[in-house]
Amino acid sequence: MKIGIIGLGRVFDHYVSNFIDNKFLSENQLLICDNNKQLLKKYSEKLNCKSFENIEKLIDEKPHFVIVASPSGLHYHHSKSCLQNNINVLSEKPACMSIKEHFDLIKLSQENNLKCGVIFQNRFNSAMKTLKKIIDENHLGKINICSMKLHWCRDQNYYSDDWHGTWNMDGGVINQQAIHHIDALQWINGPVKQVFSIESNLINNLEAEDTMMACIKFQNDSLGTIEATTAFRPKDYEASITISGDKGFVKVGGVAINEIIDYSIEDVDQEVIRLIEDSSEDFSTGYGNSHKKVIGSFIDSLLLDQKFSIDILDTLNTTKLVHALYRSSEKSMLVDVNNDDSMRLGK
Repeated sequence: MKIGIIGLGRVFDHYVSNFIDNKFLSENQLLICDNNKQLLKKYSEKLNCKSFENIEKLIDEKPHFVIVASPSGLHYHHSKSCLQNNINVLSEKPACMSIKEHFDLIKLSQENNLKCGVIFQNRFNSAMKTLKKIIDENHLGKINICSMKLHWCRDQNYYSDDWHGTWNMDGGVINQQAIHHIDALQWINGPVKQVFSIESNLINNLEAEDTMMACIKFQNDSLGTIEATTAFRPKDYEASITISGDKGFVKVGGVAINEIIDYSIEDVDQEVIRLIEDSSEDFSTGYGNSHKKVIGSFIDSLLLDQKFSIDILDTLNTTKLVHALYRSSEKSMLVDVNNDDSMRLGK
């Protein structure tokens, strides 16, 4: 399969370290694109693949799909260009910087009968799949509380380029880091309908926020909190989701919500206990190890002509919640999660 990748930054380094190996390269034809000539030379020689300085030349090669891993504020524009040229897209998060752009990608993919997916790799973590199964099978009963914590460390050097932490190209901790966990919250417990949030810059010097706290109410009337910061020191400490029902609770933690670290469930059978105890994975970084699974699943969806499980329509609620969190902080009030964009993000 002919696969294009746009953007050779931090995420691409993770790709190369974790799954773009000899087996991957023997099974697929890789095309890479970036406007950084040094990175293009480095990786084209390392991976023995074609390289392009602009997206138009990459599109001319007609890849089966393109992975968009460019700076966040360019994801929508690169995805749109591919879809308009009849090329399937798998985008790193965030897929876009506004709700309007998200609807546009949904429309383009549906009108052209193309796949447009988003890499929320935590949905493929064994611990998260186990948690969703437990909830879907009603082992926790009626859900009452569903909350997340993200205590990560990003020093000032992380924001030293021209786009990280800016409103136009990135956003802060909510749109850059916690968006993964926000997506996971709604994947396991359904859409959020109301939020009240407060944000701050506690340590780092950036346009957007390095910390946000929020209270949330889900459509199923359960309540929760979002606690997200990149101002934790001196290292990444926690990424966790805790969900509690009237029959028990489960907490998923680890650096990338990759381990079930605590649970207590009434009258649970041994099969569920075995599932829980076998679901933890050892991840060394917040990226986790599930990118390979996501990309493999996307390839399968193309080969088998099946729906991709994390498509652009399925992730709309994630974009809506991100913007609602920012709108609440902007207005200092409780807001509904709807189609209204933040006044700052993407501007």
